[in-house]
Amino acid sequence: MSRQRRKQTTVTNRRKKKRGKGGKKVSDRLRCGTRYTKAFRDDCLKLLRGGMTKTAVREKHGVTEATLGRWEKLYGLPDMEDPNGVESKRKAAQTSHNEKQAADVGQASRAPHDNIAGLAQEELDAILELKKNHFTMGPAQIRAQLKRFRGWRISVRAIARALKANGYQVEHKSARNDQELLRFEAPFPNFMWMMDALSFRVHEKRLYLHLVIDDFSRFIVGHRVTDEITTDEAVATIEEAIKQHGKPGRLLTDRGGQFIAVRGSTKFQRYLEGQLIDHSVSRPYHPQTLGKVESVNRAIQKELIYLHEFRSPEEAKAQIASWIDHFNFRRAHLGIDGLVPADRYFGLHQRALAEVQARSRGRIAASRAGERIGGPLDEIGGPLEILRFVLVDGHLEVRFCGQRAVLGKPEA
Repeated sequence: MSRQRRKQTTVTNRRKKKRGKGGKKVSDRLRCGTRYTKAFRDDCLKLLRGGMTKTAVREKHGVTEATLGRWEKLYGLPDMEDPNGVESKRKAAQTSHNEKQAADVGQASRAPHDNIAGLAQEELDAILELKKNHFTMGPAQIRAQLKRFRGWRISVRAIARALKANGYQVEHKSARNDQELLRFEAPFPNFMWMMDALSFRVHEKRLYLHLVIDDFSRFIVGHRVTDEITTDEAVATIEEAIKQHGKPGRLLTDRGGQFIAVRGSTKFQRYLEGQLIDHSVSRPYHPQTLGKVESVNRAIQKELIYLHEFRSPEEAKAQIASWIDHFNFRRAHLGIDGLVPADRYFGLHQRALAEVQARSRGRIAASRAGERIGGPLDEIGGPLEILRFVLVDGHLEVRFCGQRAVLGKPEA
């Protein structure tokens, strides 16, 4: 007999020894369709708790890995017996060490009873208050709010632990690795605006929300709630925004029918040409180009439209106007260093950042000394000049939000 034939026969004999008549392993054949007792189940779970793999338990007791996984999910893994009390002693020593450290830094009296991440009771109360009033906020957004309006620098993990300990479910979002996005930000306010429309319903009536935001600051410079989405409504929205905040250098929109036409030009395009505003459109089927205004759309849906049942279109308009005012002046934005859009749009971002940094540096020292931690930062800096007319060398200039335009020589 050749060497290859002998090798094949040996492998076949080994397989026959491992399997029974039905071609299955003996352990699997014996346990197939069996109703397991509670004692048997607990014994398997204790083996898993002791560090044995599911494969090893399957080979030992003839239970499938799927069954073991189901038991583990339904009943959990029981605690191992600790006859010598080693684990209990270790936990007691660790607790005593943590309490001693808290007493040394003067935090024992101010920290919450469960010592969540070493937060003071005042900080824990502020976190829970924000979550209660704005329960769509995640740990990162809460951190930005506390940093901007209280001058507290608290880690996202500490806030997440505090929320979990008080019964809130915390979502962890992973970074997107789908594609490398080309990110752009305007260099100053009114350099470029973005415009988009969002549809929603009030009972059986469909309404449309037109939004115009400033690319540099994310400040919502204009909005309008209408019954239909037309070129006339788009023109009225941008016209009202210009009356309040001046003209942008460029306006970016998608390829909606209210903005562009397949042939010729729309009233909206002709209006922009008359105002000397450059009009840019996004690539087809590429919403990332309007990512900043799309982010505002998602925020207002998640925080207002999907949560509140409007009784009438008038109530919807009032609630949306209130939300936009809060977004512009009271909501910290993660994309602009945790500042509010008004900080950037009105040129206060440098003062705001300096004030927040100064307040946050004193948080730890104040917490250890048992003093008040920070304070509200409602108003930052002195009054800001927004609009001024200046006569320079016989020529009239207008200065608006840090920008300068020469109007020409005034007539007598």
